[in-house]
Order: sequence, then structure tokens, then C-alpha cells
Amino acid sequence: MSNVPPIKTDPKYGYYPWWPEDGDDWIHPEDAELARGIIPSPRVFRRDGEQGEYVLLHYGDLQLRVKRTLWQAVEPEGFDIGDWVEVLSRGMRNTPRTAIIHEIHWDPKARALSYQVTENGVPVPNQYSGEDIRHVDPPKIES
Repeated sequence: MSNVPPIKTDPKYGYYPWWPEDGDDWIHPEDAELARGIIPSPRVFRRDGEQGEYVLLHYGDLQLRVKRTLWQAVEPEGFDIGDWVEVLSRGMRNTPRTAIIHEIHWDPKARALSYQVTENGVPVPNQYSGEDIRHVDPPKIES
């Protein structure tokens, strides 16, 4: 008998382009109303952990408890909602800025993730690819 720890399968990332089943049996009853407001959509959720028979999905500060359902898995690029990033100029295609990731969506036409950021609390209307951004440390607040 070996002392090998269980394989960690989370976090995983994916989105729900449809409502997974008829009715609400797949979602925790307390989360059904919230889920109906954000599913279906291109929002990319992070599945991270379990609570009883439910897996935990996170989208920024939002959390949903769902039973294992079919979703469209996507390959993460290392960014999450709330991350501080620098938007790169990329040959002056983008306005350079330091911002916070506000939304992560799957773009089915491009078959890629897209990111919306906020700058000083204001959403920037542009969508960025993973190549357009890079992680930065949040600014230090001096007291």
C-alpha cells in the first residue's frame, strides 16, 4: 500500500453554452436563481473543490454549487478574475494600461479565451487575448 496522495483534478475551467438539463435538479436549490442569471453564457467558471454531492464553481466572487454536469471545458491561460494585469501595446494595437480582470469569456468563433478588464473601477470596452496581457503585482498602498 503506497502513501501516494490522491490526484488533484481541480481547478478546471469551462463554460455553459446551454442550460445543462431540464429543470434545476443539477444545481443546489439555493443557487438556482443566481445560476439562471448567468447560465447559459460564455463566462468561464473555475471548478475548484466539492461540497457534499456538489462541485463548487467560481466566477470571481460568485459561487455556484452544481452536480457534475456536462460543460464545455477550456484550457486555462493562467489568469483569473481579480488578477492585476498589464495590457501590452502589441505594436500600438492596444492602449497600455494596468487593470484588473473583470470578465473571462470563451469566444467560440476565435476558439479562444477573451478578457475584459477594469481600470480604476471602470470597465474597458475592449476584449483582450491572453497574448495582450501579463500578470503584474497590485500597487502597494502606502499608509
